[in-house]
Amino acid sequence: MWRKIAEKFEKYPSQIAVVREFLRLGISVREGKAFCNNIELIPAKIAEAIGVDRKVVVSAIQNIENDPDLREVFANLKPVANITEIARYLGFGVLEVYAESSKVGIVAGVSSALAKEGISIRYILAEDPEISVESKMTVVTNTKIPGKVVEEILRVEGVKKVIIS
Repeated sequence: MWRKIAEKFEKYPSQIAVVREFLRLGISVREGKAFCNNIELIPAKIAEAIGVDRKVVVSAIQNIENDPDLREVFANLKPVANITEIARYLGFGVLEVYAESSKVGIVAGVSSALAKEGISIRYILAEDPEISVESKMTVVTNTKIPGKVVEEILRVEGVKKVIIS
């Protein structure tokens, strides 16, 4: 899908920035408007947050609406709460895994290492490397994560770096 989006907006780099943020944040497009779930978002405020002109946001929305495939995709996007920043305050463990996104089995390897230690996963978010700066998976667990689990996770093929907090 990203290839189609890139082709559609290749002449409009500012609009690609808008589309990338819509995908990253789960902002949907319906009836010529942008929404966070059912809350309508104002183009001027979106533009301010992204660092583009309001007209760029409006044009990106129009281009999405004018393409049947993109319209279908963006009409069905949903925002997801990212609890990683508050997890620490709630006493949960947070694990960030940086890995090669093309490798198969990274999620399975990480979850297996945690399961062997009896650690339950509450939340997991794997960021799309085509939308995000880095290929990162964030895992929130019921308990703090002991350092010995990091060693096992680092042995998973494709894992480059692990941070626990």
